[in-house]
Amino acid sequence: MKTMIVILLASVCLIIGTYPLADLLADGKFGLLQNKSSAVVSNTWWQLGFYVHIVSGGAALTAGWTQFIRHWRRKYPQMHRLAGVFYILTASLSSLAAISIAPWTSTGWIAGLAFEILGLIWLIVTLQASVSIRRRNLQQHSSLMIYSYSACCAAVTLRLWLPLLLLGLRLDFSIAYPIVAWLCWVPNLMVARFVIRRSAAASP
Repeated sequence: MKTMIVILLASVCLIIGTYPLADLLADGKFGLLQNKSSAVVSNTWWQLGFYVHIVSGGAALTAGWTQFIRHWRRKYPQMHRLAGVFYILTASLSSLAAISIAPWTSTGWIAGLAFEILGLIWLIVTLQASVSIRRRNLQQHSSLMIYSYSACCAAVTLRLWLPLLLLGLRLDFSIAYPIVAWLCWVPNLMVARFVIRRSAAASP
């Protein structure tokens, strides 16, 4: 069961992690960009923040899942450290970019606030995870990385929830997107909290 979960997680994260390539290669608006105004899409600072966010976020999403395979951590400790450094750098960069572009969210301040808070949480727990491993606090580092990757996976859950609300419940995008802006990460952190507490309870 655990193997199947890891395979499923890895597959979804790899697919969503490489999704930014479609935005980079597309001619014109693609995906969620179709709901952005031309004024926003043509703004140089927004473009910079958006592409830094999706490229570095995609890289973090693609690399991050490998950190949770215990067998790989033990067998390839150097690769684990290199992947961890890469994740922390790309996640920090993506979260900073997310914070900078959150005010431009097309559906208003409710969605913008959600993404702003998500970006701040992601950045804070990621940097704290970096500090904790430098201090050799492995348990705290592990917990913080779970929180960090749960925030990172908001990119995945957003793309799972949004079609459900748009097609399943037939909500208008202007209503569905502010809901998804919170739904894509709050449950993730709740699941992360459950996993961390369960792991702590199972430890001798």
